[in-house]
Amino acid sequence: MVVRLCLSGPVEVVLRGRAMDAGPPQRRAVLAALAVDAGRPVPVEALIERVWGADPPEGARRALYAHICRIRRLGEERDTGGRGRLPVLRRPGGYQLDLDPDAVDLRRFRRLVALARVSGQPRDRQAALLRESLALWRGEPLAGLRGAWPARVREAWRRRRVDAAVRLADLEVHSGDPAAVAQQLRDLLDEHPTTESVAEALMHALYMAGDGAEALRCYAQLRHRLAEELGAEPGHGLRELHRRILLGRPPRGALYMPSASADSDTDARTGSVGQFLLAD
Repeated sequence: MVVRLCLSGPVEVVLRGRAMDAGPPQRRAVLAALAVDAGRPVPVEALIERVWGADPPEGARRALYAHICRIRRLGEERDTGGRGRLPVLRRPGGYQLDLDPDAVDLRRFRRLVALARVSGQPRDRQAALLRESLALWRGEPLAGLRGAWPARVREAWRRRRVDAAVRLADLEVHSGDPAAVAQQLRDLLDEHPTTESVAEALMHALYMAGDGAEALRCYAQLRHRLAEELGAEPGHGLRELHRRILLGRPPRGALYMPSASADSDTDARTGSVGQFLLAD
């Protein structure tokens, strides 16, 4: 693939394996607003709202066109036989970044996670797909971009990443080294200290590794954080797991179950999520 776009971490264009300067923040925001819908037309009004918000300046349309012209010329200075250009096509009422969605890291991430959720697959195949998807993660999506739309994208993809990591941990804890899985989950919980699905997966891994006492300490710490920061108590699933560990009973089956609805959202503190429309 000659051209790739990275939206996890700073917005970046990668041409023949080398990162290119995508321009100032506003141009990177235009590129991201197109890339999240790569292969599909995006109305001009939607692009303007994504870049400038609900109250855009008077010259937003002219600025949008100028940025698109510069984006089209990215990579022209290299000898790529014309394949280094970013094909932004004019469509009725809008523009379309005419790239394979797999050329955009977060779009590929979503496809791999969806494949991992197809029923009937062997657990090792599911785990391999999830590892591949998580390896695409470079950091906070759209890093450095301001505004309501980038913030929504970041939150949606934060939840997607957590969801994939928890699912992978559940697969690996039954087929690998629970202690190693627990360490990975500790790191993830440090990033998301009030996310119950991560704490639940960590407690499960610790118990399976033979460290029920540490699993109980993890619960106590999370309960304290939820009370202090959110004024909330742990959810039913976490309380039930805590009860079973106290009684010395093994956790019931898999902790992670894919969402029944592909478009459902859940409580932000659980970190569990089905599909999000990235461009929402």
